[in-house]
Amino acid sequence: MKKVLLTGAALMLASGVASTASAAAVEPGVKITGDARVRLYYADDQFRTYGTASAQDSQTNMDSRVRVNLTGTAAGGAYAKVRLRIAESNMGDFDTEYSNGNTFRSNGRSNVVADLAYVGIPFNDQFTLELGRYRSTYGPQPSSYNFFYDDVNLTGAKGIIKLDKVEINPFIEWMEEAQNGDDVTSSSLDKLQDNDEIRFGVHAKAQLNKDWLIGGMIGYQMDNRNERRAGVLTTLPTATQKGYQDLGWQENEGFFGSLYVNGKSGNFGLIGEIAVTDNSLNNFNSWEEDAQGYSSAPGATTLAGGVDTIGSKDTGYGGYIFPNYQINKLNIGLNLGFTANGFQPDGAFGDGVMLGTIDNSVISAIRIGDYGDWLWGGLVVSYQVKEDLKLTGNFFYADIDSWGTKGPDGDGPYTTFRSLNPTNRNGYNLDLGLESAWTISGIMQYTIQKNLNLFLSAGYLKPEFDNAYNIAGLDDDGIFAAASRLELKF
Repeated sequence: MKKVLLTGAALMLASGVASTASAAAVEPGVKITGDARVRLYYADDQFRTYGTASAQDSQTNMDSRVRVNLTGTAAGGAYAKVRLRIAESNMGDFDTEYSNGNTFRSNGRSNVVADLAYVGIPFNDQFTLELGRYRSTYGPQPSSYNFFYDDVNLTGAKGIIKLDKVEINPFIEWMEEAQNGDDVTSSSLDKLQDNDEIRFGVHAKAQLNKDWLIGGMIGYQMDNRNERRAGVLTTLPTATQKGYQDLGWQENEGFFGSLYVNGKSGNFGLIGEIAVTDNSLNNFNSWEEDAQGYSSAPGATTLAGGVDTIGSKDTGYGGYIFPNYQINKLNIGLNLGFTANGFQPDGAFGDGVMLGTIDNSVISAIRIGDYGDWLWGGLVVSYQVKEDLKLTGNFFYADIDSWGTKGPDGDGPYTTFRSLNPTNRNGYNLDLGLESAWTISGIMQYTIQKNLNLFLSAGYLKPEFDNAYNIAGLDDDGIFAAASRLELKF
C-alpha cells in the first residue's frame, strides 16, 4: 500500500502539470550514440592480495567494452532511453568468456546487457518526469569523479524541474522490492506486508553566474524489511558455537545529505563538497551488496548468509576542498579532505590512478576512506603541453585512524571492496590496522583524433600497517601498477 500511495502522489503531481502543458514540437525518431573502451594494464604481485600467503604473481591483463545508447522520441516529446553494454570482456577463453568477471555476469556467457531503461515525460519546459531504471550523479564534477553520490544505478521516479538558473530533482527510488524476494532477509511476511526499502529526497543546484555553481541534496532511506528470516536462528549454529561469528545487522534506515560548490574567480578555482550519512547508512554508496546474516570464522566449514557491509555505530561525515590556481597552461591544486565515524565517500573519488576512482582507473589499489577514518592531503599538478596533450602528476599522503571494530555496532562499516586490509591473513582473524599510505602517480592524456583519446597512467602506493610482530606474514612493500586506456565516443 505504501508504494501505491507514493507512486500515486508522484503521478498526480505530474498530471496536474500536464493539464497546463502544450505538446512539444519535436521530431520523432531514434538517435544512436555510444562509447567504447579498451584497457591494457599491469599490476605487481602485491596488488589487492597485499601481503597475504595467497598473493598472486604480477599480472598483465586486457579488457574491453562497447556501450550503445538508444533514445527514442515520440511526436509529443516523450522519450525512452536504453543503454546496452555489449561484449564487456576480459582476456580469457575464446569460446566461453563473454562477460566473465564483470559486474553484469549472470551465467558467464551473456554478452548484451541493458543497464539503463527509462521513460521521460516532458510536461512543459519547466518539468520533466523520468520513470524506470536510470543513473544519478549529484555533485560538483562530471559523472565518475564525484565525492559522494556518483553514477548511482537506481529504479524509481525522478523529477527535473528547471526554474531559470535553478534545477531541482525530487526523487523516490526502490533499493529492495519485497515482491522480488531476492534478499537474504526477505520472507513471506515481507511480501505480504509489502516491506520495502525505499529512498526518497531532493537535489537542487543553482548556477549563480557563469563562474559559480552551488548545490546540495538531502534524503531519507526507510527500511521496513524483517531483520531476520524465519528459521535462521533455529537452523544455523548459534553465535557461541565454534566456527561462527555473529556479525549482526541493522536496518539500513536514516538520513543522508551533501553540499557542494564549483567555481572560479580569475585564475583561482575552487571545488568542494561536504556530506553526512546516518550511522546505519555508512557505506551505502559503495558497490558492495547489502548481504545480511552470519559469517564464517577460521575453522568453519559452512558459510551462512553474508556480512552486512552497510552501517556502523556513529553518524558519519566527510568532505574535501580542491583549491587550484591556473598559470598559463599550468594548473596547481591541493586536494585536502577527511572522513570520520565510518563515513565512506563514493568509490569514484580519488587521484585517477591508485586511489579510489573505480570508474576511471582499473589499477586503483585502495578506496579512500576504507578501513579507517582518513585525513589526507594531495598535490595535483597538470600541464597542457599542447591542444592534444595533457600531463598530470599526483602526490597524496593519508593519515589513517584504523577502526578497532567493524560492522553495525563497530567504529566503521564492514567494508571489503578494494581493500588492502582484509581481516583474515594467513589463517589469522585480525585487525592489522592500516596506519598511513602515500602514493605518487601520473597520467598522460593524448587526443589521437576528435572523440578518440589515449590515457597512459602509472603509480606507486606505499602503505604502512600496525603489525609490529608480523604474525600474519605481512610486510610493508609498496604496490606498483600501470595502465593504458583507449576511449572512443560516437
